[in-house]
Amino acid sequence: MSDHVHITRSPEHEAIAVITIDRPPRNAMSLQAHRELLAAVRQTHDDLSVQCVIITGAGDKSFVAGGDLNEHAQLDPQSAQIRTTVIREVFAAVRKHRVPVIAAVNGYALGGGLALMASCDMVVASDNARFSLPEVKVGVMGGTRHLRRIVPDKVVRMMAFTGKPVDAQYFHALGVIHEVVPQEQLMEAATRLALSICEHSPQCIELMKETINLTEHMDLDEGYHVECYATSIIKATPQAHEAVQAVLEKRKPDFGRRQ
Repeated sequence: MSDHVHITRSPEHEAIAVITIDRPPRNAMSLQAHRELLAAVRQTHDDLSVQCVIITGAGDKSFVAGGDLNEHAQLDPQSAQIRTTVIREVFAAVRKHRVPVIAAVNGYALGGGLALMASCDMVVASDNARFSLPEVKVGVMGGTRHLRRIVPDKVVRMMAFTGKPVDAQYFHALGVIHEVVPQEQLMEAATRLALSICEHSPQCIELMKETINLTEHMDLDEGYHVECYATSIIKATPQAHEAVQAVLEKRKPDFGRRQ
């Protein structure tokens, strides 16, 4: 039983799992909330009926407003180590999830919330979304390494050294956010993106994500070699054959239902 993190299925498609972080008033994350989020991410990873995941925050104030400062003030070196270990596991589980993960960002994504967003595969945001690395203001390090995966180094340094926020349009111009919409249209936009993923072969999507992750830090020749090998694997599957036949016959593919 989770107090702060809930899993539901989208009414638009049963293969879309929605993970909602709900810790009022601003979804600041305690250790328990991080553990619940980790459990939710792992649960959707293990459920083969899930083809896409959307992570969002409850309410219109925050996606995730970083860590709970009241809890942070009570940390000693041992408890701090436990906390950071769990947080690292959360980000890794999102990044290595079996299926694509979409961040639907409403309001503030601060510190760890920004790192969580950066760990997702795609991002949609409401027009009131704000992003920052405020850790410098409370004397700790931030999630700069995660942010560097999606924005230029000079932007990372500006945000880390100043703690100043940027808005959704700024990140959209950098290509970080795929779509900026009014708050009331956020989940509709995220679901629309998820539906476009669910149209395709689940096996192909899963292998594609695994290959993209694997080749992220490879050079061109090595990375393309891995992609070609992955293509030879997927070509041998019935789902790949069905995808080709559907195109030739000008119909929607039928990939069956995974349990």
